[in-house]
Amino acid sequence: MFSKTKKIAVLLASGVLLSTSFSTTAFADTTANSDTAVSTATNNTDNGNSQVNTTDSNANNSSNTNTASTQNNKQTAITQSKASDIDVNAVKEAMLTEINRLRSQNGLNPLTSVDVLNTYAQSRTDSFTNTGVDDHAGWDSANMYPYNQSAEENIAQTPLSIMGTNDPTTIAQKITTEFYVEKYDPEPNYGHRKNMLNPYVNYIGIGVTVANGMIYFSQEIGNDQAANDKNDANDMYNYYLTNNNDFANVSNYDLADSARESTNPDYVSRDNYTTLDLRGGVTTKGNYVSVYDRNGNKYDSIALQPHTDWASDLISIINNNIYFHVSTNGFVLADDVLPWATFLAGTIVRTNTNAQIYDDYGNPTGQYLASGSDWITDRRSTNLTTGSKMYRVGTNAWLRAADLSY
Repeated sequence: MFSKTKKIAVLLASGVLLSTSFSTTAFADTTANSDTAVSTATNNTDNGNSQVNTTDSNANNSSNTNTASTQNNKQTAITQSKASDIDVNAVKEAMLTEINRLRSQNGLNPLTSVDVLNTYAQSRTDSFTNTGVDDHAGWDSANMYPYNQSAEENIAQTPLSIMGTNDPTTIAQKITTEFYVEKYDPEPNYGHRKNMLNPYVNYIGIGVTVANGMIYFSQEIGNDQAANDKNDANDMYNYYLTNNNDFANVSNYDLADSARESTNPDYVSRDNYTTLDLRGGVTTKGNYVSVYDRNGNKYDSIALQPHTDWASDLISIINNNIYFHVSTNGFVLADDVLPWATFLAGTIVRTNTNAQIYDDYGNPTGQYLASGSDWITDRRSTNLTTGSKMYRVGTNAWLRAADLSY
């Protein structure tokens, strides 16, 4: 089932030194996601001016697909029975309603459904019955003409047994929530959410196909030339560049946020306090790191140990200073830590040169990995000032993005 989990420490008392929230990591993660009921989802974007593709989100989860296809006969029969009861057209209508409800909550114009994009979206999901959701293979924004300006695509698949319902509204809410939260997306940049909440697009097509015990989804989003010309080119390009950030833009969605906001004020934006979602954490440097409350006040007797990892699910801007959320009512200044975002297990990078290995603090180690070799990565660290990226491939071992194909 689609759900959001978080992994944070809770500050139980003052006067204590917080210990690390993670065990020591031996090597980059090679373990499969413990939740085998995984929906795979990817996003792709064309910039409206240059039509340059962003780095695609790695989408295909073969283990999940195989699990769905090798269920016992009894389960398969149940799934097929459910499939026949799903009103695909009603699901499409409900998805349009839900994405526009999401956009309304963020002060954005509704998207208009158009036949060209609907036809292409349906052809995309129909093709997935043979290929699965495969990293946008075959996606061509030219097929969206004349709505191929600022073109975007979100695609996903999930087993019907995990969807657990035939109700169109519930299905639409679940897939919209997954696109928003991105629990099952290997890439930690919230690209699906950014596509759905792009303020500079106006048109959408939606495809839904039910087959093979799976339900496949596609959102094809873009502008025609007239709509694109109403936007400032620099504004569109700057929004496009937010796909390089390993954190969400400022946004809200009641289905994703209501539970945590009702129980914890750390998640509620207010004057001088803004939150951005993050799937990752921080590493402390060589000193003890001060911890602050949600108002920016430093705790007198609480600190994080040097050289420890801490899960973080929020970047918070408190009184114009940037903090990372590491516990209930506990934040650390961005300048005091090294931030990183997490990939899902099994994400692979390939060296395109004899790649220098760097330590946790960006220092070259004098060791190299051979050109053309593949490595599992579990974290990506981005310098918030320069935007430069590093990928972790082992304990105290990082590679520069420039030395990798990903």
